[in-house]
Amino acid sequence: MTLEQKIIQLLEAQAISYEIAEHEPVYTNPAMAEALGVTEGETVKSLVLETKEGEMIVMVLPGDRKVDWKAAASAAGTKKVSFARPDAVSRTVGCEVGCVPPFGHGLPVYMDKALLEKDRMYFNPGVHHKSFSITGSSLKSLCRPSLL
Repeated sequence: MTLEQKIIQLLEAQAISYEIAEHEPVYTNPAMAEALGVTEGETVKSLVLETKEGEMIVMVLPGDRKVDWKAAASAAGTKKVSFARPDAVSRTVGCEVGCVPPFGHGLPVYMDKALLEKDRMYFNPGVHHKSFSITGSSLKSLCRPSLL
C-alpha cells in the first residue's frame, strides 16, 4: 500500500471529508500555493526533524511559517533538533522530502496551533503532484499531535 493509499484509508475510516487536487509536481509550499490558487498560509509544511538522540519527529506548520527550533526541541524533550537526512526520511516515512504528509507515517507529530484556525488546508499525500484538502480540526484528529 502506498503512503497516499494509507492516507485515503485513514481519512475514510474516520469519515473525514477531503478533496484531492491534481497539479504539476511541486516541491515547495510557495509553488504548491500557486498551483492551487491559495495562500501559502493555507498549505501545510510537514518537516521531518531528528532529535539529538537520533529520534525522528514531524513538525507540522502553516506553509508560510518557519520552524522555531528552540520550541521544537523543547516540545520533543531534547536539547536540539535538526532536519533529518533526505535518505532517512525516504526510508522512514516512505516518500521524498518535500511531500511528507502531516500524518500516516507513524512518527510523533508536533503541530503549530495556528493550523487549528484554518477552515481548509492543503497538504501533499506523499507525492508531489497531488494535494489533499481538509479542515484544521480534522488534521488535529488525524495527527494526534502535541500542540505548540
